[in-house]
Amino acid sequence: MSKKRILFIGPKFFGYQDVIKLELERLGYIVDWFDERPSSTPLIKALIRFFPKLVAPISDAYFDKILLQTKNHKYDIVFVIKGEAISVERLRRFKEVNINANFVYYTWDSLKNFKNGIEKLGFFDKVYSFDRSDAESIESVRHLPLFFIPAYEQLADKGTSNFDIDLLFLGSIHSDRYPVMMRITHAARSAIPLIKIHTHFFYQSRWVFFVKKIIDVNFRKIPWSDIEWLSLNEKRTLTLISRSKVIVDIHHPGQTGLTMRTIECVGAKKKLITTNAEVANYDFYNQKNILIIDRKNPIIYQEFFKEDYVALGSLIYKKYSLNAWLCEVLS
Repeated sequence: MSKKRILFIGPKFFGYQDVIKLELERLGYIVDWFDERPSSTPLIKALIRFFPKLVAPISDAYFDKILLQTKNHKYDIVFVIKGEAISVERLRRFKEVNINANFVYYTWDSLKNFKNGIEKLGFFDKVYSFDRSDAESIESVRHLPLFFIPAYEQLADKGTSNFDIDLLFLGSIHSDRYPVMMRITHAARSAIPLIKIHTHFFYQSRWVFFVKKIIDVNFRKIPWSDIEWLSLNEKRTLTLISRSKVIVDIHHPGQTGLTMRTIECVGAKKKLITTNAEVANYDFYNQKNILIIDRKNPIIYQEFFKEDYVALGSLIYKKYSLNAWLCEVLS
């Protein structure tokens, strides 16, 4: 029996595209992956998000090239994650060329943030969003939370009780994340004066950061010295998480879907402090493991740091694994 072939179009996102591709291959698929954008530079990403018509000729030429490269392949599944740059017309062409393929769409960004996202959904046989509000407001959308990759499960299996970091934040700077983390830091030090806090604030472009400091009030007071211009690799990220007692998650105020960091804490069996109250509606929520805070007035409790992580049922961990996520998406 011949292997099924997948055309996988998804973003370059901290190496997750490689892990997803590897897991698909482990499941027995032949996978052809292409970036969902013609370029991942800050300028192109911004144009795609806010002025898609300006970059449309570049995007169309890029997807025409993919159509040409893949014209001799017979795909069983066309799997698109986000797909901001692909136009309705190019989606139609992919559909015409792959008439027998099952088209599946997933977004780990709220659909309301895409200028032309909803009009593309009709080309897909199945549509998933990480944000429950998308599923509640759009009939064709199914809610499916994100996943943790095997490395986080392996981190949990190793286990450790020797933490030299009490509170850890790792993440890109956007919206009000920096001032929120400053409030969390102040609240944590008020509750636990000797608390050990480690942060890594990443931003991908100095010139975009400079512009943001002019136009965005949340960026104006961020010291340049607090920003890291290189993202952490997977090994360094896992090392820092393994050394930490509690992880901080600050979700985008315009979304309700759970972040990747939240689900990674499930896989890694780590305690979490989060601004996203929606987490209380999920089956892995346990107030001994997860502290929900107000982003404007965070309150940290010393007891939360003293108590150990409470293990969940094995079926919960399996449910949020990458393997289970892919099995659902491709079912």
